[in-house]
Amino acid sequence: MGVSNVTRVVCLLFAGLVVFRFTDLYNTQAAGISICALETVALGLHLRVAFSRRLSAAAKRPYRFTSPALALLIIAGVGFSVAFNTHDRSWGVATVAAVALRTLAVPVLLLGLLSFAAEPMDRRARWKLGMDVATVLGAGAMLMWYLVLGPALQAGGLLDPLRLGAVLFAVGDVVLLVGVGTVLLRGSAVPSRGPLVLMLAGTAGYLVVDTVFLYTMVHDGALHDAVVPTALHLPMFLILLASTVRQETAGGAAAGRRLRRNAWLPYAALAGGFALLVVAAAKAGLFPWLGLVLGALVMTVGVAARQVLASRENYTLVVTDSLTGLANRIQLRGALTAAVDRHRRTGAPVAVLLIDLNGFKQVNDGYGHEVGDQMLVAFADVLRRTVRDADVPARLGGDEFAVVLPGCAEEATQVAERILAACQAPVNLSGHRLELRASIGVAVAQRGGPDAGSVDPNELLHRADLAMYAAKRRGTPSWAEYTADAMDAEQAVPALADDLARAADAGQLRLLYQPIVALESGDLVAVEALVRWQHPTRGLLGPDAFIPLAEQTGLIHGIGGWVLREACRQVGAWQAELPPGRSLHLSVNLSPIQLERPALADEILEVLEREGFDPRALVVEMTESALVDDRSAVPQLERLRARGVRVALDDFGTGYSSLRYLTRLPVDILKLDRCFVADLSGDPERAAVAEAVIRLSQILHMDTVAEGIEDPAQATELTLLGYRTAQGFHFARPLPAGDVEALLHRSAAEWPSLPTALDPAAPRPVAVHG
Repeated sequence: MGVSNVTRVVCLLFAGLVVFRFTDLYNTQAAGISICALETVALGLHLRVAFSRRLSAAAKRPYRFTSPALALLIIAGVGFSVAFNTHDRSWGVATVAAVALRTLAVPVLLLGLLSFAAEPMDRRARWKLGMDVATVLGAGAMLMWYLVLGPALQAGGLLDPLRLGAVLFAVGDVVLLVGVGTVLLRGSAVPSRGPLVLMLAGTAGYLVVDTVFLYTMVHDGALHDAVVPTALHLPMFLILLASTVRQETAGGAAAGRRLRRNAWLPYAALAGGFALLVVAAAKAGLFPWLGLVLGALVMTVGVAARQVLASRENYTLVVTDSLTGLANRIQLRGALTAAVDRHRRTGAPVAVLLIDLNGFKQVNDGYGHEVGDQMLVAFADVLRRTVRDADVPARLGGDEFAVVLPGCAEEATQVAERILAACQAPVNLSGHRLELRASIGVAVAQRGGPDAGSVDPNELLHRADLAMYAAKRRGTPSWAEYTADAMDAEQAVPALADDLARAADAGQLRLLYQPIVALESGDLVAVEALVRWQHPTRGLLGPDAFIPLAEQTGLIHGIGGWVLREACRQVGAWQAELPPGRSLHLSVNLSPIQLERPALADEILEVLEREGFDPRALVVEMTESALVDDRSAVPQLERLRARGVRVALDDFGTGYSSLRYLTRLPVDILKLDRCFVADLSGDPERAAVAEAVIRLSQILHMDTVAEGIEDPAQATELTLLGYRTAQGFHFARPLPAGDVEALLHRSAAEWPSLPTALDPAAPRPVAVHG
């Protein structure tokens, strides 16, 4: 017979016993025999678990105490049956044995309950448990004193075996009640709470029946002999069932949940104790006890309510981030564990977002910690507005946030998109208008997935972390969802970083130069140095494949230094061969990470001096995102401009702080982003941004460069708008040094010329802007 069949058979037998109870065949003897039989079956099943070879010693320990307790109860029950059937109320052998064994069963059963594995507790938690148990003890003692002990001692006659037994049993019941309360208060660490819950329910039911029996006996009430055994059927059945459930979960991982600590129990015990005092005082009359008891009750309720409020406040402090008001790591862990447990039981999906604020360090260092804190609070508000009511947003620490989305799968990426969309609007922080930028990693566990039901909270957070770093490597605010490919890519990052660290020394870095031309004549006026990586196994890699990694690892400083040195050396050699009256400028890109380096300006000037390169021929380019930390960037740029180096703002028009930067920062050149160039089609409305930029640059006395020119029509329209210089594939793709040198030496008499904006073959735009 399978183990699961044992439970079915036991339940069927109990159902038959219940039906038998309501037949004419049921009497006192049948009641005694049935409860004895039930206890005997329970003893056999508890012994079966206690000596099972499939269970650990810790799992078997409780049943090695409950088994002898059940044996003592069976023998005591036989003794009571003999005493009742022979009407022997004296100190006979049966009575003495029954009272002694019934009393001894209590501490043994208590040891069994306390042997279930408990949640780990520190010293403070143990003191708290002791005080809560004392409250339960006080309430239980009050109850037993009022119902049994007080009347029994007042009536005297303790030499009567049954009356003395009632006193001993009442004391034992108080002890057992404290044991049940202790288990409920401390919780359990067993994988399945089923067996323990059944044991507690059965023991509690046994206590209720025993208390009613003792009360009736002490107060000399009439109680039919069959009532007590009949009432004990259900509690004993629950104790019996605990052993069968234990066996069902023994062979594998338990499917149930652990028994949580019941913090409400001391308050329930306190309320029960005062309710008993009110009843006793009401019976005694208005004076003196009723008024005193009611006053004490009001004071105690006030103190207890204040303690509850204080406890809630303390709990809020423990599980809440003090700066943002979001959940902290502790509360997030609890919410994620509950959601994952639900996923394991029911298959309900669960998702996690892990979020990192881009550029937070620059803001924190450049504007001060107060502005940094305001940025964290502003982003917390974004999370509150964008997540669902059931979701749990949290701050893990620093600029790292997370959101638990229970019951969410496909919608997780939609939540990520809402967060990024809400971050696009700049926020005002102590007078500074800054943009919130974030990278979001998404990890989902759902029904039917490759590891459905097996993922744990740590693994889900780890996956979200991997996805978040994949999003950060893109270099722009974005989200990425975890996949197996993301795991493979993340594992490959350390090896790629090691290769990148050796790339410059190994001669694997390459420089390409994209020409910048005069729109009207096509004359070559400058080149932009662009770095590539000739990886030994992956081939030629563009900047998107390795620059984000270089920024994360700090290798960008070495790569940036190499690019500047090599470009200055190469362009300096070309400048030395230029015809009289001609010049060639060099543009070099700077990373936001490079601008964090306090000595950057000095290092750039040192390279220029060593290579003999004229600072007035150098343009350093940076995006608006690089200027978030303008307190650090401005001194660096001003020092360079003081020596003649010009500063270009790349991808102009794609940020939200452009005008602010233009009025405060040392910028000489605006580079119109390619996305606005791509919109040009002869339509005045689609050229509005390009026209606004050129007008703005004229007012501020700045130069402009248009990027991404793909066809002659775009070049012509930009020329008519007033742009003087541009770059793009229409003129030339990024060229290796040899091709640029060949272009420069094409003719000693003519300066190199590329396709012009006013090429006769180029189609003219329909609309002409004045």
